[in-house]
Amino acid sequence: MSTAATSSSTAETTFLLSEWIRRAIDEVDLSALVNVNASTVAAPDHPSQWPANIRNSMALCSDEYLMSALRVAHSLADGLCEAEDNIAEKGGRENNNDDDELHPSLLPAPGTNWADKVQVHLSSEGAEFNEISKLHFNLKSADFLPMGEAADSRGQSEDGMRRIYSLGIVLYEIFSGGERPPEMGEQTRGGKSDDGDGTAELSQELSQETAENLDLFPIDDVDIAAELNSISELNLFDDIIEDRFSLCNDIGGDDFFNAENDRKSKRQTQSCSYKVYDVSVEPLKAKCLPASLCDLVANMLDCANGNPSGEDSYHNMSEVRDDLQLMLDKPAIYLYDQDIGRLSITGLQFGGTVFGRNAELSTVKDAYRRSVSGGSELVIISGASGSGKSLLVYESRKHMLAGGGIILSGKFDQLQQGTPFSAFASAFDVYCGTLLEDSGPSSIVGELASNLRSSLGRDVHHLTKLIPNLAIILGPATSPINRNEDCDNAQKRLQYLLCQFVDVISSTFSAPVTLFLDDLQWADAASIEAVNHLLTAASLAHDERFFFLGCCRKGEINEGHPVRKLLKNVERSSVGCTNIKLDLMDEHTINTMVSETLRLLPRLTRSLSSVIYHKTKGNPLFVSHLMLSLSKEGLLRPSLSRRRWEWEMEKIEDRELPDDVAMFLNNSIMELPDGVQSSLCILSCFGASANVSFIETLERALQKNIRDDLDVAVAKGLLDKIGVEYRFSHDRIQEATYNMMEDGTRRLFHFTYGLSLASLSIEEECDGILFVAVNQLNLGGPAIVQDPSQRFTVAGMNLRAGKKAMEMSDFKTALSYMNHGISFLREHHWGEHYDLSLELFELAAKCALSNGDHKRVSLLFEQVLGVAHSFEDKLEITYTYVRSLLTSSCLGEALTKGLYVLNELGIVLSGDLDALLVETKSMLAEHSDEQLLSLPVMTDRTKLMAMKFLSRTQTCLLHTNPKSQPKATLHMVQYSLRHGMSGLSSVGFVLYGSFLACLGDIPAGYRYVKIAIKLAEKLNAIGSIGEVLAVGSQVMGYVEPLQSVNEVIVRSLECGLAVGSIGNAMLSCLMNTVCAFWSGKHLSLVKSNVDDTLRLMSSHSTLVWILQTLPLYRTVLAMIGNVDDVPIILGSRSDIETEKERKMSETNLHLLKVVHFNKLYVGFIFRRYDEVKQLAVAYDAIASLPFNTILISHCMHVFYGGLIYFWIARKTMDVSWFDRGEKAIEKMRSYADCSSWNFQNKLLLLQAEQCFYLEDIESAKRFYDAAILSAKEHKFVHEEALACELAGHFMLESGEGRAALPYFLLAQKKYHEWGAYAKEKSLEKYIKEQFGSETTTETNIGLSIPAEPDLRKRRAS
Repeated sequence: MSTAATSSSTAETTFLLSEWIRRAIDEVDLSALVNVNASTVAAPDHPSQWPANIRNSMALCSDEYLMSALRVAHSLADGLCEAEDNIAEKGGRENNNDDDELHPSLLPAPGTNWADKVQVHLSSEGAEFNEISKLHFNLKSADFLPMGEAADSRGQSEDGMRRIYSLGIVLYEIFSGGERPPEMGEQTRGGKSDDGDGTAELSQELSQETAENLDLFPIDDVDIAAELNSISELNLFDDIIEDRFSLCNDIGGDDFFNAENDRKSKRQTQSCSYKVYDVSVEPLKAKCLPASLCDLVANMLDCANGNPSGEDSYHNMSEVRDDLQLMLDKPAIYLYDQDIGRLSITGLQFGGTVFGRNAELSTVKDAYRRSVSGGSELVIISGASGSGKSLLVYESRKHMLAGGGIILSGKFDQLQQGTPFSAFASAFDVYCGTLLEDSGPSSIVGELASNLRSSLGRDVHHLTKLIPNLAIILGPATSPINRNEDCDNAQKRLQYLLCQFVDVISSTFSAPVTLFLDDLQWADAASIEAVNHLLTAASLAHDERFFFLGCCRKGEINEGHPVRKLLKNVERSSVGCTNIKLDLMDEHTINTMVSETLRLLPRLTRSLSSVIYHKTKGNPLFVSHLMLSLSKEGLLRPSLSRRRWEWEMEKIEDRELPDDVAMFLNNSIMELPDGVQSSLCILSCFGASANVSFIETLERALQKNIRDDLDVAVAKGLLDKIGVEYRFSHDRIQEATYNMMEDGTRRLFHFTYGLSLASLSIEEECDGILFVAVNQLNLGGPAIVQDPSQRFTVAGMNLRAGKKAMEMSDFKTALSYMNHGISFLREHHWGEHYDLSLELFELAAKCALSNGDHKRVSLLFEQVLGVAHSFEDKLEITYTYVRSLLTSSCLGEALTKGLYVLNELGIVLSGDLDALLVETKSMLAEHSDEQLLSLPVMTDRTKLMAMKFLSRTQTCLLHTNPKSQPKATLHMVQYSLRHGMSGLSSVGFVLYGSFLACLGDIPAGYRYVKIAIKLAEKLNAIGSIGEVLAVGSQVMGYVEPLQSVNEVIVRSLECGLAVGSIGNAMLSCLMNTVCAFWSGKHLSLVKSNVDDTLRLMSSHSTLVWILQTLPLYRTVLAMIGNVDDVPIILGSRSDIETEKERKMSETNLHLLKVVHFNKLYVGFIFRRYDEVKQLAVAYDAIASLPFNTILISHCMHVFYGGLIYFWIARKTMDVSWFDRGEKAIEKMRSYADCSSWNFQNKLLLLQAEQCFYLEDIESAKRFYDAAILSAKEHKFVHEEALACELAGHFMLESGEGRAALPYFLLAQKKYHEWGAYAKEKSLEKYIKEQFGSETTTETNIGLSIPAEPDLRKRRAS
C-alpha cells in the first residue's frame, strides 16, 4: 500500500505520519547547523558522514524540524477542538442523520494507535514529488483517517481528557522521530495492540537500543571512539552539543536520566475501551528536546485516565492548541530552553518588552506616520507612576529609528527646574554630542554646520549658549552676542532659531525629527513655549516633518500648567493632537508579563500571576520589583532539574506587602548598607540622574567617595548605569530615596552641597556647575543661612546664574534666579549692597516683562524709583516700565512717562511740525549719503536710552496722536546727526523716508529708505533690520517693480522672527499677503499665503493683526468662490465675528477703512452698483484719515477709488464724483512719474474712464487699449482682465456690441488665469445674457497706445 498520494488539481501531497516524519528528518540541512560547505559531501566532517543515530538526534533538535512538527501537532489539536465544538453545538452527538445519510466520524475515540491514522497534507505546488526540495516542511494541514468508532461524549466528560492523552502519544512519536514510548513497546512487542477497538496494528518496532539504553548517544560504548575517529574531528561536536548537555555536568551522574517527574503517581486503570500506559518523557529529554516541549507532552500524558493527575495537567484540548500556537508564534520565549545555569547566578532579568499596550503603540505609530507624511503631530502619554509610559515610548522609538527617523530625547526633573530649558536643551545637546561621536569630523557634520550658517546666519551662535555641543560643530563664534537687548525679543528669537534648527537637521539628513520629553509635569514654561513654536512652525511649513512625544503623570497637569496651554493652542491649529491615557494592567496582561518574563506558558503561570496581580493592583513597576524581590529571596528561583522557573506559592501568598509601590521601594532601600543609603540620598538631591563627570566633581567638592556605593546600588537594581550616566531605575525610586530625609535635613544638605559646588563653579568657570550649585542653594533657602555674609554671596551667585539664563533666552528661569537673589538680600541691602541690588531689580523687571508679569514690573519699578541715587540709575527700569505699559495697552500712561523722561533728557516734542521738518532737512542737506553712513557710532549709555525712549514714544503717538508721531521720528534723525548713529537710527531714517513719501516726495523718501537699510546692515542692527525692511518695502513699492518687493517683505519677516520682534513680523506677514494680491499672483497661492499668515498670527495671539488680515482674506475667497471657507485656525465664522472683533472694528478707524475698502472692491469687481454707491459714501467719510507712513495699499485705494468715482459719476451725472475721480488721476500721475512699471496701466485706465464720462469715444478707446497693453507688459494679469472688462462695458454702452464681445471674452480668460473663478463665472453669465447665441471664443483685439488727449475742452463742454 502506498504511503503517499498526490493530487495534481490541488497541488497537494499526502503522507501517513510515519512516512512524513522519516522524510522530514532526511530533509533537514545539517550542514547549516555546523557551518560546513554543503558541496564537500565526501569530507569526513560533513554531516552525511556522521553515524545515523547522531544525524537523527541533530535533525530532531533543528529549527526546521521542530517548527514543522509543531505545525503538524497544532493542526491536529485544532482539528480536534473544532470537532469537539461541533458536537457541543449538536447537543453532544457527533453523528446526525440528514436525509438518512450517516456522516463519517470527525472525532476519533480515545486510543493509543492514533499515530497510525494521522495523515499529513503538504502543498507541492511548484515541486515534483521526488524533487530535492523542502516539500515536507511545506505543511498545509494534518488530520485523522476515519477510525470506525465515533466518540460519544454524552455523560462522559472524561473522553475529552483521554483524547488529550491519546494526542500526547502522537506528539511523543512526532518529536521522538517516529519512536513509540518504550512502555508501550514492551507491552505490545510481537503481537497485536490490546486496544479495545482491535483495529490497530503496531506500525513499527521499537529498536532494542532505544528501549534498553537511554544514553545521550545511543550507540555502543565500545565503538564511540572509533565512530568519532572515523569522522576525524572530535571537537566538531563540542560546539554542537555543549549547550544541550551542559546541564548533565551541573546535575551530575545519572541523576539527570533517573529523575522522574512528580507527575508519575500511581494510576489505577479505569474501565475504558483502550489500555492506558504510564508513559515517561525521559527519552524525549535524553534527545535534548526543549524542556517546554517535553513538559507539554508530559502534561498531556497526565490525562490518561480521564482526570488530570498533575498540577500542570491539561483540562481541555483548547489549552493544548493554544500552547502549541504560542510555541509557534514565540519560539524564543515559549519553546527553546533558557540558560538556567546563568539565571541561577544572575537571578531574574527583565527586558524592555511592552505588555498590554498594543492599541496604544499603534496609536503612536499612526500619529508618527501622519507627521512623516507632512506637517506636525503631538502625542501626550499620561498615566500613573510605574504604568509603563517610558516602555511604551521605548518601543515606539524602535519603529521611528527603523524608518530612518531622528530622535531627540530629554527628561525633566523636579530638582533641576532651575536649569534653563532643562530637558529641552539637553535633548538637542545630547543629539549634537552623539552626532560628533558617531561622525567625528566627517563631511555630514560639516554639511550640517554649513547649512546652519546659511539658514540662520550669524544668529546661529545664539543657540550655542543653549546647546554647547553645537558650538563644537560650528567652530568659533564669528559675532558677539548682544547682552543688552529686549527680553521679549530674545526669547521669541530663540524660539524661531530652534524651529530653523530642526528644519535644517531634517533637511540635512532627509529624515523626520522627533522630540521626546519625559516627565512633562516638571516642565518649565520656556521649554513648552518652544515646543509650541516648533509644532506650529512645522504645520505652517507644509514640507517640515516634526513629531512631539511627551509623557506626564496622571493628574499632575493642572489648569495653569504650561502643558495645558500648549494643548489649548494646538486645538486651535492644524497640528494633530493625540492624548493616550494608560491605566493599570488587568490580570490577563499581568499574566502575559509574568509568563514571558519567566518564559513559561501562560497556563502554567496563571496562579502565580493572580497572586501578584492582587498584591500590586496591576502596577507594572510594582510587579517587576516584587518579582525581583521574590527572586532575591529564593521564593522564585530557576530549577536546574526541571530546566524552568519554579516558586513557593504558599509563602508568596503569605507575604505581606505595603499598599503603595513607594513604600515597597522605601523598604528595599532601607535594607541597603548605611553608606550606600547615604550616597543614594546625595544623588537623589540632584534629581533622577547624574553623569560620571558630575559625580567626580561632587566627590571633589564633598571630599567623599560616592561611586563605589552607587555601584552597589546598581548591582541591587535600584540604579542603572547607562554609558557614563548613573540613573535611578525609576523616578519613584528617586522620590522614595529623597523622601527618606526630613525636610529640614534636606534643606541643609542642599545648601551645603550648593556652597561646595559654588566655589568649584567659579574656579572652573563652568556654567553647568553654576546652575546646579545655585539650584541647590535656592532649594536650601534663606532660612537655612547661618552666616549673614553668605547671603551676599548667594545673592551674587543668583545674579550670575540669572544673567547666564538670559543669555540662553530662558527668562522664566532667569526671573526665578533674580527673585531668589533678592530674597537672600538682607534688610538694609540698598545701603550695604547698592550696585548688586540695583542690577538684581533691573534685570528682574526685564525678565518679569518677558513673562508678562506686569504687576511684578510695577512693584520693582516703584521700589527702585524710591531708592535710586540718580536719574540715570532710574532710566533702565523706567524704560522697562514704559514697555510694560505699552504691552498692556496703557498707551496714555506710557506716553506720559516717555515724554517726561525725554524732557528730562532735553528732548522736547512740542512745537510746529513743519518747522521741525525744515530744520531736519537743513541738517541732512549738509551730508551726502556716504557721509551719513560714516558718522560716528553712538556709545553713550544715556544717549542710547534716549533713542530707545524716542522709539517707544513714536509708537505711542502713532496710536494716540498720529499727527504728532512724525515729531518723534524727526527728533530721532536729528539726535543721530548730533550724537552718532545707533541701530535705532536706521529706524528713524526709514520712518523719515516713509514720511517724506507720504508727503509726496517719493524720490527723497526712497533715498532715505536705502540709507536706512545700509546703516542697519553696517551696524549689524539685527534688532532693527526687520522693521527697517518692512517699512522700507512700502516705499520701494512706489519705485521698484511691485513683483520684486515681495522678496524684501519676506526677508523682513524672517528678520523679525529671527530677533523675536513679533509685532514687526506680523506687520511683514500682512504686507506680504497684500503685496502678493495686488501684484497679481495666482489667487490659489495668495489664499495659501493668507492661510499660513493667519495661523502664524494666531499662534502669537495677535488679534489686531488677524483683524487687519481678515478683510483681504474674505476678498480672496469672494474672487475664488469659496465665500464660506474659513482657516482652520480660526474656527467657524461665528467664532470670528466675536464681540471683541466688532468693537475693535468700530473703534479702530484704520481697520474700519480697510474693511470698507475691501467690501467696496468686491462690489465694484462684481458690478453691484447700488451696493458700491452706498459703500462709497461711507468710505469717502473715512478715506482722508491722516497717514504719516506710506503703504502699498494706499495707491490701490487711489486707483480703485478713482474707477468707482467715475462709474458713479456716469450713473448719477453728479460732477462731485467726477472731481474726485480727477484727483485720483492727478495722484496716480505722480505715482507713474516714479514707476511707470507699477502705475502706467492704472493711470491709462483711469484716463479711459474719464474719457468715457466725457463721451470722448475715440480717446477712450485708445486709453482702454493702452491700459490693456500696459497691464500685459508689466505682468498685472488681474488689471489686464479688469481693463478688458471695463473696455467691454464702454463698447456696449457706446452701442458697439460686436466690438465689446472680444473684450469680455478676453477679460473672462484673464480672470481665469488669475484664479478668480467666481468672477469668471459671473462674467460668463453676463456675456450670455447680453449676447446670447452670438457668443464666440474670439479674443483677438487690435490694440494701440493713444497720444495724451486734451480733455480740458471736452470737460468744459
